[in-house]
Amino acid sequence: MATETANDTTRAAGAASGKTTARKSAAKKTAAKKAVSKKAPAKKAATKKTATKKTAAKKTTAKKPAARKTTARKSATRKAAAKPSAKTQAGKTGTGKKTTGDGAARSKPRAVAQPVIRRIWPLEADSFRRHLCRLSREDRILRFGRPVTNRYIQSYVDRIDWFRDIVIGAVVDGNIKASGILTPIGWRLPLEGSAAVAVESEMQGYGLGSELTKRLLTIGRNRFMSRVYMLCLVKNERMYKIAEKYGGVVDKFRDETVEAQFDLSRPTAATITREAVSEGLALGRTVMGRVPVIGALANGTHAA
Repeated sequence: MATETANDTTRAAGAASGKTTARKSAAKKTAAKKAVSKKAPAKKAATKKTATKKTAAKKTTAKKPAARKTTARKSATRKAAAKPSAKTQAGKTGTGKKTTGDGAARSKPRAVAQPVIRRIWPLEADSFRRHLCRLSREDRILRFGRPVTNRYIQSYVDRIDWFRDIVIGAVVDGNIKASGILTPIGWRLPLEGSAAVAVESEMQGYGLGSELTKRLLTIGRNRFMSRVYMLCLVKNERMYKIAEKYGGVVDKFRDETVEAQFDLSRPTAATITREAVSEGLALGRTVMGRVPVIGALANGTHAA
């Protein structure tokens, strides 16, 4: 009996210990489940954070090309706005230019009144002075070799010997727009002469300088001049073209001046008739009036 009771007690103790171990294992399992359940929301939160970061990065990368597109659109609109403004300014100032094959800029033809190239007489000295005073600073430098004032121009006009010096001009509506003067040098034959040409800015590009030089050379030839000189600056490229056109020889000096020398032959009946006919036609056109043309001279040619 004692052994049975002892066995029963040991069994009971073993059952109790098994129950306690089972309870402990169950408690451990529940604790592990709770820990897992706690970790799961933390992992979900971490995944949510990473997902939000990825979406934010995608949004920023999507915004960058959009910003680039907006900047490109702004630059395109600025260019489109700048193009008509440049065109309107060129149209207002009348300085729209086209480039020829050799890269030189060439002005567009403008509507101008047809000039009358004729002799300028002493009674028109004041008109000749106003023409020289209308020259721009750059044109005055090309004409006189340096910048001059209106007072200097007045004294220059007063020193002209109208009965010996020959002054011709391109007259438009009674105003001299371009001029040329031929001054004899010395009194013994064969004579020599000094020539100078000036063209206002609005009349440049139509060949007036070339036409006036041609008339002055014809007049000098008919006055028994053997040689005509024209002084200009080195940067006056138009003078080079005129000298090449009429067979002049160009000599450069150290003080940035250039001398074009034209050797003339003796006068002929053709040259004397040419001068008389041109003066007669100019007088007739002055009396009858002028015809407006677009971008052309009296002979219908453009500048060289």
